Amino acid sequence: MSQTYAIVDDPFVIRETRHGAAEGPLKGLRLAVKDLFDVEGLPTACGVLDWPKANQPATGTASAVQALLDAGATMVGKTITEQLAASLVGQNIDYGTPKNPITPDRIPGGSSSGSAVAVAGNSADLGLGTDTGGSVRIPALYNNLYGLRPTHGRVSAEGCMDLSAPLDTIGLMTRDARSLALGMAVLLDEAVAEPALPDAEILMASALFEPLEPRMRNLPALIAEHLGAFAACEVADAQAMFQAGVESFGVVQGIYAWAEHGAWIAAENPRLAPDIRSRFDLAATRKREQEAPARARAQAAYKPLTAVLDRGGFIILPTGPAAAQKFSEISDPTALENREITRKMLLGLTSISPLLGVPQIQIPVPNTDGVPRGVSVMGPKGSDRALLGLAQVWADRLSGSTQA
Repeated sequence: MSQTYAIVDDPFVIRETRHGAAEGPLKGLRLAVKDLFDVEGLPTACGVLDWPKANQPATGTASAVQALLDAGATMVGKTITEQLAASLVGQNIDYGTPKNPITPDRIPGGSSSGSAVAVAGNSADLGLGTDTGGSVRIPALYNNLYGLRPTHGRVSAEGCMDLSAPLDTIGLMTRDARSLALGMAVLLDEAVAEPALPDAEILMASALFEPLEPRMRNLPALIAEHLGAFAACEVADAQAMFQAGVESFGVVQGIYAWAEHGAWIAAENPRLAPDIRSRFDLAATRKREQEAPARARAQAAYKPLTAVLDRGGFIILPTGPAAAQKFSEISDPTALENREITRKMLLGLTSISPLLGVPQIQIPVPNTDGVPRGVSVMGPKGSDRALLGLAQVWADRLSGSTQA
């Protein structure tokens, strides 16, 4: 049975102000840093009180944090993360679950839960997070934020804890598309993306919306209403694609997560939440020789998508299958089967861009019930800037603006 643990009002594990450069493109923007990143003089606990560095001040600052400070951002603290960044729910048995400021009765999403909540609650403007299997995109979705998972390897992970290095990326969450473009320009070391649509085809993966809950299933119609109709990216069997992604991602992530953390877990037996412990127990059974067949299985399932990406196209797809779950739902033992179905669809969606190494941006869309929902756009490797430009155009159009 899932546990909700304590729900906490403060998404920060440490509140400390570090002023960045006096001038720069991020001057005036407040930065919340996920507690996987080293900041000189502060401990890095990675969400685990038993973590070896939880009580030791870091001797240096992570490259991503330093880049944002050098561009003028002001760090306001380090934020709660799920233990070892190993879940998409947003709970933490040691530090508590940050309260979702948009829907307090629902989970905040993880693992970059604290950074998302800090931004959604206006305690920060830039939320620095990591995304292995959805840990930027899902908290952004559940907290009505923009979020980018960049092309794998485009942002330096120096000074940040690895979960599964071949899948790990570093991204940002913001309340508006322009702030995301400004912050990611610094991390990508590129010119700021201006509002513009890519000069390439944009297709709708309509079949990936069909198995979802109704409020997500009708997103293609809403997109068509505000943004125009898009030709379909044909997917014959969404459920088969989801299943292949879940299985392949579990193998690849598990191999590298256990290689990174297994020796410490086996030797020290740290206090881990039951769901985190079970994931590492499963990871311990993964073998390196399973990686190539797992990746081949995913590649075969993703052929309709890679055909578009390989010719430079972009794909609209769901960020997640459903709204953030209510705490009452995840603690209800009678709803276990439904939770498992939702979890598999969630990971089936979020595992696509990690396994392909491509960028994906989460964009909030209007809702009528106060519960956030969003849509994603995935692009070819290296199209991060194009996605940031697209998000700014869509933000205007989805808000009812008449601007192009």
